[in-house]
Parts: sequence; C-alpha cells; structure tokens
Amino acid sequence: MLIKELRLKSEEDMFKLAEEIANELTGKEVICLKGNLGAGKTTFVKGLAKAMGIKRGYQVRSPTFTLVNEYPTKKGKLIHIDLYRVKDFDYTEFIGEGIIAVEWEEKNDNCDYVIEMEIIGENERLVKVFKK
Repeated sequence: MLIKELRLKSEEDMFKLAEEIANELTGKEVICLKGNLGAGKTTFVKGLAKAMGIKRGYQVRSPTFTLVNEYPTKKGKLIHIDLYRVKDFDYTEFIGEGIIAVEWEEKNDNCDYVIEMEIIGENERLVKVFKK
C-alpha cells in the first residue's frame, strides 16, 4: 500500500524521510530500495543509520563490491545489502538480526517497506514509500 509520495529536493530531505521511517521501525524490518544509479538509495541508508544512532567510527558506504555491510547502532544492527551485481543472493539468513536495507531487490517477497526513487532533476527525486 502506498503510504507516501514525495518530491525531495536535497540530501537533507532524504535524511528527514529516513528519520520518519526509522521512528516507525521495531528492529526486524526489511526495507527494499529501488531506483536507478544515483537515485539516492545509499543516501537513504546513510540517513537511516544516522536516525538509528550509528556508532562512532562507522560510516555508511555502498556495499556494491562487498555485498553486505553491517553497522551497529543504538537501536540495533543495520544490515545494508546491495544486489546490483548479484541478483540471486539469498539474504534471508539475515532476517530477524536487525533492520535490513536492500538495494536493487526486485522480488519484494521479504519487504516490509518498498521505497522507489526516481530522478526528476539534478537534485530532485520523486520518492514513493509502500508498506506491506
């Protein structure tokens, strides 16, 4: 079900959206992020990590080449997965271990939230948030 449709004009706007969603999370959700390269998927995860209180010394980076990055936060573990290069990776073993943010998830089978991002201008994004 579509719960929000927003036009975001900055990184700060993306961080605010991530904070709103972080405040709704219980700790075991899967958030699926969709959008072209540069649409803001990793920026959203950075905002989510900030809102969850990422521990000092950790920095969110795109896991494109590492596939999975885990970050300790004040609200539990944040698991960041990127399926851009590997479409058949079974990340279900991580479900229940913390908040999972999955970039390039196409099936939506395990998603509690789906966030679709579309580039509509140099710094502007159309973002749709769906909740299961």
